Amino acid sequence: MIEVADAVAARRALARRILRCPDCGAALKPWGRARPRTVRDLGGGLVTARPDRARCTACRRTHVVLDAGLLPRRAYTVAFLGQALAGAARGHGHRQIAAELGAPEGTVRGWLRRARRTAEELRWIGVQAVVVLDPDALPTADRGDPLAHAIEALVAAAVAARRRFGHGPREIWPRIALLTRGRLLAPSPTG
Repeated sequence: MIEVADAVAARRALARRILRCPDCGAALKPWGRARPRTVRDLGGGLVTARPDRARCTACRRTHVVLDAGLLPRRAYTVAFLGQALAGAARGHGHRQIAAELGAPEGTVRGWLRRARRTAEELRWIGVQAVVVLDPDALPTADRGDPLAHAIEALVAAAVAARRRFGHGPREIWPRIALLTRGRLLAPSPTG
C-alpha cells in the first residue's frame, strides 16, 4: 500500500513509471484498479473510491495506491478517525466520542486502544518530522497521556510540512496519514 497526497497525479506518475516500489525501489507500472470502497466521512457522508493498483517491474509485488484521505482496511475516512483521536487527546472517553461522531462505541474503543498501543511510535514519527522540517515548532510541553503527546507531535509535523512545502492535502489528517504512511492504528511492520 502506498499513500499519496493526490491520487490523480499519482495515476499520471504511475503511467510514466515515475513511482517507485516501496520494497525494492524499482519502477512501478499500472496494474488495474482495486475493488471499489465506500467509507463513512464526517457528517454522515459517504465517500466511494476505486484506488489504482501498481505492480513492481523488478520484484513483481503489487501495491494499492491509496489517497491520503483514506486508510487501509478502514470503513471510515482518516478525517473521521482523526476526530476520534483528537477527542481522546482532549480527554474524552470512547462513548462520548462515538456519540459525537455517530459511530459504534466498540469501533471507537478499538481505534483508541490501537492508537494508545502505538502512541510512542506515532509521537516519534511526529517528532522526527518536526525536527527535519521546523525544529522551532517542536512541542515541548509534557502531556500526561502518551496519545495526546503523539497527536500533538503529529499535528506539529503536519503543520510544518504544509508550511515548508506549501502543497499536498489542505486538511491536517490526510497530511498526518502521509507522515505515518497510512499506519495511524497499526504498528510498523517488522523486518
